[in-house]
Amino acid sequence: MDVDEYKKKIQKVYSKLTKSQRRIAEFIIDNPSKITLMSADQLAKASGVGEATVIRFARALGYRGYSDMKEEFQRALVNNLTSSKKVEEGLKTVSPESVLEELVKTHQAVFQSMNISEITKRLKNAAKIISEGNDVYVFGEGAALVPALELSFWLNRFGKKTWLFNTTGRSFFENIVNIRENDVSIGFAYRRTNFELRILFSETHKRGGKNILFTDKPLSQLSELADEIIVTDRGGIGSYRSMAIPVIMSDALLFEFAAINGASLENLRNLEKIRKEYGFE
Repeated sequence: MDVDEYKKKIQKVYSKLTKSQRRIAEFIIDNPSKITLMSADQLAKASGVGEATVIRFARALGYRGYSDMKEEFQRALVNNLTSSKKVEEGLKTVSPESVLEELVKTHQAVFQSMNISEITKRLKNAAKIISEGNDVYVFGEGAALVPALELSFWLNRFGKKTWLFNTTGRSFFENIVNIRENDVSIGFAYRRTNFELRILFSETHKRGGKNILFTDKPLSQLSELADEIIVTDRGGIGSYRSMAIPVIMSDALLFEFAAINGASLENLRNLEKIRKEYGFE
């Protein structure tokens, strides 16, 4: 869903809304970037209504509550913006003195909403899949290349042969042709289903391998091909979403892998030993 579709959703129920609820609808349509960081109370005050009216408005649109409505609007807004516009909209929401504070606050909110025990269980299973598998193929495009690079770098250091996909187009297929039975593919997909990642997962599945998906929402086309899915939201400012939490998830997976794979530390020690032997301490 993009912003235009979201606005159409509001317009469909507009005639059934109360006068107070229409104030909220009009404020949202006129100020799409502002509500991404607003609490229900802040939206109520900005619209000149009570907080209970905001909750009823969200339910009138078919949501369980305000947080669900706000989350979908955030996704709609992000999908509708170019990279420059995301940063521009993000800058509008905070003063230069409070950027770090706002980033910390939004990331804390994401962590507080997480089901840590469930995510930990999934990370442990993903680590087990990697440990029992052969070669690993990691895919991340655009900003998602950051956690993908982190993961592939350390898995190689831990002695697990890992290939990083950081290109698209014809060259993308050069590594896919080498995937064999019991190999593992790991993909980072945020906001949308990536065409190349779908090919990677499909080919890995077809050849008897397993897939691990990191995403901010269950992506149906990829979920069907994934043997494990780690779903986490991302923090940010306004329409801008950072990759800090995906990187943390990547780090968590690395430590879970090292914990069950005794060869990981031994491989690091051997790396340090050979460096020292040749004077690269």
